Amino acid sequence: MQKFENVQDAFKNAPMAQFVKKLKILGLSSYLLLVAYYPILLIALDPDENTTSYIPMTLFWLPMLFAIKGLIQGNPYTYAWSNFVLMWCFIHGLTSLWTYTGNIVFIIIEVLLLTGAFIGNTYFARYRGRELGLALPKIKEIKEQEKAFFEKRLKDTDI
Repeated sequence: MQKFENVQDAFKNAPMAQFVKKLKILGLSSYLLLVAYYPILLIALDPDENTTSYIPMTLFWLPMLFAIKGLIQGNPYTYAWSNFVLMWCFIHGLTSLWTYTGNIVFIIIEVLLLTGAFIGNTYFARYRGRELGLALPKIKEIKEQEKAFFEKRLKDTDI
């Protein structure tokens, strides 16, 4: 896997491996389909007219809108943090699978879209981050750097 040195807006220009492109397509398409599906699920397909659909729309759908720009641009950081928003939706979907008494097909579609978005976003952020050199340093490397720094400082103070 190549490593791109210039990390300032590198996610826009750096070459991307083919399997990383597929992960991006999986994550982005599932996420955008979910953004389109939630209003349909929570407003149009809700058979009970006495429920208030604006509460789940505010809790689940509205936070998803904040990540759309970064996902479309291909920013690996956005792909990583958007999974936190998806976790709230997973709670809704899995709870609905357990408790919903209506047509369960709509909830299964929601959980499948959530799973696709989560897998695509997670692995795209991981592999794209590695391509761009954004990975966190290993503890072994940090310890070696600290040791070299303090040994140099110790030598400088001895003189």
